Amino acid sequence: MKQIKIYSLAVFAFLALCTSSCSKFLDEKPESFTNASTFYQTEAQAQAAVNACYLKLYNIFSGTSGGLICATEYTSDLAYLTSGTVDQVFGMSPSNPGFGDDVWTAAYNGIMICNATIAGIENSTAIAAAKKPALIGEAATMRAMYYYILTSMFGDVPFYTDDASASFDALLKVAVLGRMSAKDTRDSLIADLQRWAPELPQTKSSAIANNRVGAAVAYILIGKMALWNKEWDVCIDAMQKLKGIYGALSQYSLNDTWFRSKNKPESIFEIQYNYSSTGIIKVSDVATQLTPTRATGVAVYDGVTISELGTTATVYTTVTPTDYLISLYDAADPRRNMILAYTYNGTWFNRPKANNYTGKPWPGPKFWCPNMSLANDGNNQKVFRYADALLMLAEAANEKEDAATAMQALNEVKARAKADFVLASYPGKAAFLEEVKKERARELMGEYGRKWDLVRWGDFYTRVSATSATEVQAIKTNLRPYHEYYPIPQAEIDRSKGALTNDAYNL
Repeated sequence: MKQIKIYSLAVFAFLALCTSSCSKFLDEKPESFTNASTFYQTEAQAQAAVNACYLKLYNIFSGTSGGLICATEYTSDLAYLTSGTVDQVFGMSPSNPGFGDDVWTAAYNGIMICNATIAGIENSTAIAAAKKPALIGEAATMRAMYYYILTSMFGDVPFYTDDASASFDALLKVAVLGRMSAKDTRDSLIADLQRWAPELPQTKSSAIANNRVGAAVAYILIGKMALWNKEWDVCIDAMQKLKGIYGALSQYSLNDTWFRSKNKPESIFEIQYNYSSTGIIKVSDVATQLTPTRATGVAVYDGVTISELGTTATVYTTVTPTDYLISLYDAADPRRNMILAYTYNGTWFNRPKANNYTGKPWPGPKFWCPNMSLANDGNNQKVFRYADALLMLAEAANEKEDAATAMQALNEVKARAKADFVLASYPGKAAFLEEVKKERARELMGEYGRKWDLVRWGDFYTRVSATSATEVQAIKTNLRPYHEYYPIPQAEIDRSKGALTNDAYNL
């Protein structure tokens, strides 16, 4: 994703409506939707429409109280947040869906924009045919991103690709769609991305002007959805294409995985943020829950002076790593002190040195935002990067019993951390998968995927029960198997006139 200059899109009445959910478009008269044929007259206008396809991601990744990271990382086996929200203690329900309400609304608004953009470009007679594929491919990739998030978070969801802003009848049709199989949705999106990926820039995301999405984002989305659907060959093919683009992982620094390190060569997709006291401000508050507690008025964080973090940072209730996450790191693993903070410049924080140095570490500097002003986190949020793709390749190749490919991919990630960590021999299919699960935790903590990994592995309930639930009584009390997915908000159920249901939550 990128810092996009948003051109005037006043002619798109549907954008003005995007503060409400998809079904709420029914409150609008059909005359409020401008005929797309009056807008898509130049390539610049089409690009402006494609720019708009990115916007609703901010509502998802920023959102309320930390955004999507709270629903994907702090509800897993790796970390928890004792903030009392329904999301963190698994208290969500159809009538109180927590952050699920924000995601549902923003994702379907984003999908509506993408669908309208694709239709407008396809139907335009003013835009040169040779210019259309790249524009459509970019919008189609963003549409797939929204559906990937929805299916990962809710499971089966309504699926449509028509331009629902084209007419009132089209809006009515969308409003009463029921759930479609998540597998079928993903298969449709995979086929669509396979069609458009060749039309996008075949290069690293960091090499594309303004970090617009290119083929790399399409390929990793294909791989993500193929893993969900257990379509191992599809995932392998897409990850091999990424290997052709990104090459050896060893060329990329581990320090570039820090959230403050923006759009580095290993990056595949990031949500772009920026804080300036005098310029553009687009911020999240993610770092406020991933920073040690600060003393009032000074740059002292849990007893340690950290000048780079400044004196104005707001720190809310901070994420706590589980004993399980802590246990995964070898003391010599350089990722340990990036993700877990025991000390800073050799000085111990108070919390981890408590009880004879057995206290919990804080979240580490990978997540900290230097000189954060109040709750304005200007770091980028890292969503996909190349190490993730290699671990996906390792998992899929292992399922196909291609031990050589699986070992090579996993060991690339291990070797970058420390040469001694590589597996000397293939341990067998089941044991290898368990090692991939652990390596994904070590490498990708905080990068928006752990809960979804647990769900697709079929491990969610057992792993959270054995980890976070043993440390937080509210999680132990509330956790149920159906919490693997969020409930569809009750307001959407009601507006669908019975087409949508939350059967798992109604048992």
